[in-house]
Amino acid sequence: MTGSSLRWIDWKLAPKAMLRETAGRFCLLFLLGSFLLSMLLSGGMNRFLSEQWAVTAILRLSVSPAEGQGIAGKAAGLPAVRSAVYKDAEESWKEFLAAYPGLSTLRGAGGNPLSGYVEIRMRPRRFTEADIQAVEAGLRPLPQVERILSGGEVLPRLLRVREWVNAFLWAGFALLCTVSFLVFLLQEKARSSFLAADFNFLRERGVSVRSIIVSRASGSLLTGLLLSLAATGTAAFLLFILETRLPLLGRVIGPAREIPTLPILIPALLFLFASALVSGAASSLGWRAAQSRPE
Repeated sequence: MTGSSLRWIDWKLAPKAMLRETAGRFCLLFLLGSFLLSMLLSGGMNRFLSEQWAVTAILRLSVSPAEGQGIAGKAAGLPAVRSAVYKDAEESWKEFLAAYPGLSTLRGAGGNPLSGYVEIRMRPRRFTEADIQAVEAGLRPLPQVERILSGGEVLPRLLRVREWVNAFLWAGFALLCTVSFLVFLLQEKARSSFLAADFNFLRERGVSVRSIIVSRASGSLLTGLLLSLAATGTAAFLLFILETRLPLLGRVIGPAREIPTLPILIPALLFLFASALVSGAASSLGWRAAQSRPE
């Protein structure tokens, strides 16, 4: 029997069992792929916090709209900045009244007591204390800037909580990967035991144990690669569909159009190859576990 025939021997001997196992593995890999893509796009809590948190540069009353726009342009050019928007004194006053409706009398004969400001939002992957301090350092020397609001003592504590939450989420992903590997291993062990008589029949006719192990492992590796590709591709497609129907999902997780970019694509490809290797390893270890079982 050739190696290519042995590679798919389990499908020939137990097609229904293989179909059930393959469907179960697809579901597990789909769950893992969805989790991974969501974590890569969102950075855990990074994207959510970067959407909610802003560095605000309060400008002096004498700053003109043209100067304010220029400062916003300088801020937007900083590497860690995703966007910088200038809002003039009138916009500041409208926002103030929306937050505190009963204080319109503060604007008396002296005119608008508020100045314009620049609202700066960080890139999700650059939402760190060091990058925020770098933005502050770039704006503080400007004579038009009166003060900078970035959260003060609250921000470091918030970032520490963010790190703990992100670590917890990645630990959950690692746990799911471990559980999936154990499921694959138990499936392979059970199938190897169930087909033991068929494998003994092959060995009696000159097929070496090594050929059986290597061929089955290579088939499992290839199946794992194709399954993980299909499952992760389905997860990516689903994110594209959900983003159009649930805009909030895009703001929390991130735009699905970023999936083909290198920061997302490289870890996703590594996940595909890791899934294939894990499938092949589970096949080999499952065989050995079944063979070492006491009669």
